[in-house]
Amino acid sequence: MDPIRIGLLFSLTGTTSFTEIGQYRAALYALEQFQNNHRDPSFTFSYDLRDICSDPGESHRHALDLARSGVKVFVGCYTSACRKAVLPILEQYDCILVYPALYEGQEIHPNVFYIGEVPNQQVVSLLQFMVEHFGRRVYLIGNDYIYPRYTNQQIREILSELNGVVIDEQYVPLGHTQFIPCLKNIQLASPSVIFSTLVGESVLHFYQAYYELGLNPKKLPIFSPITTELEIQSMGSMGYKYAAGHYSCSSYFQSLDLPENLQFVQGMKKRYDQDTVISSLMANTYSGIQMILDALIHLQSTDRKKILNYLYKKTFSSPSGKITIESNHHLSREVRIGQANLDGQFNIVWSSKQPIPAKPLMTSTIVDSVNEEPNWKCLVEAVGEETADGVVVLGKDRTILYANPTAQSILQSKHGDVLKEDPLQKISSTHHLIEKDIYKYEFLLLFIKKTERLPLLEIKPDQEEYRFGRVVTYNPTFKKELRASKIASQSDASVLILGETGSGKEVLARTIHEQSPRCSGPFVVLNAGAIQKELIASELFGYVEGAFTGARKGGSPGKFEVANGGTFFLDEIGEMPLELQVSLLRVLEERKIVRIGDHKERPINVRVIAATNRNLKEEIAYEGSFRSDLFYRLNVFTIHLPPLCQRIEDIETLTMQFLKQFQQHYCKGPSNLCNSSLQMLQSYNWPGNIRELRNAIERAFLLANDEPKILPHHLPAELQKDDNANLSSSVNLKNMEKQLIEQALRESTSVTEAAKKLGITRSTLYRKINH
Repeated sequence: MDPIRIGLLFSLTGTTSFTEIGQYRAALYALEQFQNNHRDPSFTFSYDLRDICSDPGESHRHALDLARSGVKVFVGCYTSACRKAVLPILEQYDCILVYPALYEGQEIHPNVFYIGEVPNQQVVSLLQFMVEHFGRRVYLIGNDYIYPRYTNQQIREILSELNGVVIDEQYVPLGHTQFIPCLKNIQLASPSVIFSTLVGESVLHFYQAYYELGLNPKKLPIFSPITTELEIQSMGSMGYKYAAGHYSCSSYFQSLDLPENLQFVQGMKKRYDQDTVISSLMANTYSGIQMILDALIHLQSTDRKKILNYLYKKTFSSPSGKITIESNHHLSREVRIGQANLDGQFNIVWSSKQPIPAKPLMTSTIVDSVNEEPNWKCLVEAVGEETADGVVVLGKDRTILYANPTAQSILQSKHGDVLKEDPLQKISSTHHLIEKDIYKYEFLLLFIKKTERLPLLEIKPDQEEYRFGRVVTYNPTFKKELRASKIASQSDASVLILGETGSGKEVLARTIHEQSPRCSGPFVVLNAGAIQKELIASELFGYVEGAFTGARKGGSPGKFEVANGGTFFLDEIGEMPLELQVSLLRVLEERKIVRIGDHKERPINVRVIAATNRNLKEEIAYEGSFRSDLFYRLNVFTIHLPPLCQRIEDIETLTMQFLKQFQQHYCKGPSNLCNSSLQMLQSYNWPGNIRELRNAIERAFLLANDEPKILPHHLPAELQKDDNANLSSSVNLKNMEKQLIEQALRESTSVTEAAKKLGITRSTLYRKINH
């Protein structure tokens, strides 16, 4: 077998480097120890170390480079943002990432082997201990990125069940060092405890500021799942007293009196130096590499699925005790709470005694795992029972893994038969076949529908309209968003409008302006995606004469100045260059601008509404292309525009509005449309949303010419196809989801229990119930 290459993705520079350097040292020790203990000439390996600089973009770049060169096994990516940045690479090249860090637990990915703790193991234990020993009032502080924000969302839910309360929370940028003002705000709030999700350099400065203010850990302790022996050592010669008395929670502490841990600590000190301290992240990294190398030497293969299948249900000895790999690619393990002492170590004050299973996303299984069938089968069977269409699941070799009675009757085949192409060709003249990949590595889902046209159902609004200025809706979901828009219109707070292209973001922004006290002021629009990047700054802030080659004589005001006293609508803000986002954030906070080439600050009085069709949270997490501080500054009021396919009941109203506009413009033409035409409009999927609907109606209006109504043949050809199946399927799926939720609620004693049965989080279940 060719030597196996392992990619090590650790930050040797950057804000989290002191934590990740420790992980790298543990990884190197694990690789060397395994090589010394397993002298098998048929199995050799090497490693490629890359410095990812605490940067998601660098993580993505290095992972892609290594994957292209043939690396199939990766270790590292400490922050959640860096981990998420490499997921597309893992999927594309079918690699596996050994992820040794604790994380927010909001993910189960088939290409990741999660060695770190998740909130139900770590955060739940901490909160229970906190409430029992110190009180129920919790103050949250963390760095402004994925792990703290998602973890704190879960903390709120857990605390509510413990009759606790989050009295306030604040987030600071990565690398933040000035914590005296933060701690003074915390003192004013009078919490029972501080829960910290600070990472990297911020940890050191926060504990130091706490100590310098003379606060007492006995009265106001800091609880952190992140602060370890390594962070305490990094606080310097005085660090031990800074951290003493505060608490952490982990499966591992260096002070554990276990034979495996004593051997591990001694080996690390011998490999490096006697002052070496060991953190839980280092122990996780060591254990993760030991386990992955055990699988590699046994299998003589880097195949991702073979590795995970081999590891499933295995129990290993580790420095933290026995650990067992579960079907969701996480670990079951004993968890402890430690209190830092003046030696820089932790005294164990609580232990779970028994292993706690990992429950990311409130589930215990993953579809792409050894135990795959039960995960998809219950859902597919539920669909198969409800629909009159044929439903088939095929394996890689086209073996029928499932077929409902309708499919068996049509295909004359059953479970276990191998489905050839011939039967499908024979039925293609009478049935419509829809193929969907399920978790692309394994299954194919096949729907078999009759080709005859189903009777079209005209969707009539079943409730009263809601009107906000020029915007009208019958849709319950959109009504909620319009109510929020109405409230937002009466304030000067920033608004962020999210929605697909063509869904009406600018119309809503203009309506908010028209209904606001600023309605007599200007409404100024700038589309960041339609302007060359090098010109955006001058468009936003203006420029003075001579600022650059070609600058207009006398200079020019920017959009912010032009919008003074009114509203500035910044469309497609997701396209804003990263370097300009800092300037935009400063304007939003200080309400002053400086023209390019000038030094004079000019005050502005502008209300900003931004819009995008991008998922800005993913832009922050995956690409690092949008600043989190700007996102949360804009995110005072967030309005979600549903796509048109989810607002079928509004199509008639929108169509009549367009017809009225076209009549006024062209001075003649149809003023209505027939029922069949309306039914066709309501059964189409509208990928271009309202913009596409408007274009389709204008085309039909012109074709109808002097006729009183728009008829079906006036509509575009794609609307005249049998797209009713899409509507029928969508309605069926919504009804099935509703029935499954109702059944789970009937059979459960609480919403939490129902969410667990459904395999979703409690907050997701609440959202679905409300909708």
